[in-house]
Amino acid sequence: MPRRLLRVLHGGARAKGAAPQAPGARGAPLPDDTPFGEDLARRAVAFLEATSAVWGEAAIVRTHRDYTGHGLFHDRAAGRFFLSRSLDGWPCAPAYLSFADAAGFRRWLAAQSDASLSGQVPSDIPGFERDPGNQRITRSFVEDYLRRHRNGGASGRQGS
Repeated sequence: MPRRLLRVLHGGARAKGAAPQAPGARGAPLPDDTPFGEDLARRAVAFLEATSAVWGEAAIVRTHRDYTGHGLFHDRAAGRFFLSRSLDGWPCAPAYLSFADAAGFRRWLAAQSDASLSGQVPSDIPGFERDPGNQRITRSFVEDYLRRHRNGGASGRQGS
């Protein structure tokens, strides 16, 4: 095997865009720290605004039974966007973060990364680090969700 591949397999090299290892971590690199960017954030907001919502809340969330990790939600009645833990695809109160308008939510989401939403990086959000890496919001999750639901469908809670 080429030496470079061996180094990557054994943690000796960092993949392009991957965050450095967390202090004290046992060789486990943090997820990618590349910001999601304006384009993905804009598409996520447009999806949440255009989706026919169930009970007034559109979502980008997993929908299997029990704990479904974190989701991005839009409460149309209140006009707010928020990040929350979810159970059976529904948000759990209280929300981790809430934004009064699409512009604030879009700016926040554009600046996020797999690493910042992984729960492995300390944050000022109480309880956010609980269950790190388990069903978190990632770039690939949001992109895949938007691709699968590109026509909006009947609900923001489709598929898993």
